[in-house]
Amino acid sequence: MPLSAGRSPAQAAASIPLGLPALARAARRADLVHVHGDTAALLALPLLRGRPSVVTTHGLHLLRRVEGPTRAVVVAGLRAGSRAADRIICTSHAERDELAALLPPSAARRLVVVHNGIDLPPEVDPEQRAAARAELGLADGDVAALFLGELHERKAPLDAVAAAEAARARGAPLVLLVAGDGPEAAAVNARAGPAVRPLGHRDDVPSLLAAADLMVMPSAREGLSFAVLEAMGRGLAMVVSDGPGNPEAVGDAGVVVPVGDRALLADALAGLATDYARLARLGVAARERVSLGFTLQRFREATYAAYDQTFGGV
Repeated sequence: MPLSAGRSPAQAAASIPLGLPALARAARRADLVHVHGDTAALLALPLLRGRPSVVTTHGLHLLRRVEGPTRAVVVAGLRAGSRAADRIICTSHAERDELAALLPPSAARRLVVVHNGIDLPPEVDPEQRAAARAELGLADGDVAALFLGELHERKAPLDAVAAAEAARARGAPLVLLVAGDGPEAAAVNARAGPAVRPLGHRDDVPSLLAAADLMVMPSAREGLSFAVLEAMGRGLAMVVSDGPGNPEAVGDAGVVVPVGDRALLADALAGLATDYARLARLGVAARERVSLGFTLQRFREATYAAYDQTFGGV
């Protein structure tokens, strides 16, 4: 049940008070309440008490973006939520460690890590790939890097744009496909050129992944990105930042650079765009990493285990 009808503060302020009574009634009927997101955990705190309950923090995005007195309020709320919930699921070890540092030991013991997972997709069909690349106007020699996500400062799309431009200026045959919409869309669109192709919001993500050779995700923070897992599952080499979440997903199946370092990001893109053997090796490693550690089956099993522990009081 969504807490808010939309993501904007105005939509939340209008819809949350109207929806809480129905949510409370549903919680009273439920055997277990599972709340998703640190913001939702604060808003639904009374529903966690007095019944089996689980919270998944999904990247601690509220905690990570607030500062000063507001952060103190959020930390206090998360501590209260950790006392009320029987289990707190974190999507990465980095997330768990960050939250554990803020909690008393008794609450930190309730933290568990459950990595996100996907159904491993079939390997990309060569005909599908050729058709997808033709539709995007990619030449045979182009190495397509895909940025897929909200065009928001947290995701750092302009870092990807600047790095792609620098890589192309060195002679690398790199083309950055930017798929998404958001506050930085106008700035991205203004940089359209040989190195950067803004695509706007797209509903044909499988086709974009089939057309791409690698994925770039320079975000400052993530939970454990489904977009990254989907790209890895389709055998794309990865270039990501070292912000929380990304390195844990990618491991040794890609290149990890410091957050905000456009020069090193350009080096990574240019290097892969001119080393086809390494590009292929990383793609194979990425798909294998998903198949071994980030499947939907493993995700479900770990989530069900957290539910069992909740009922068992372990």
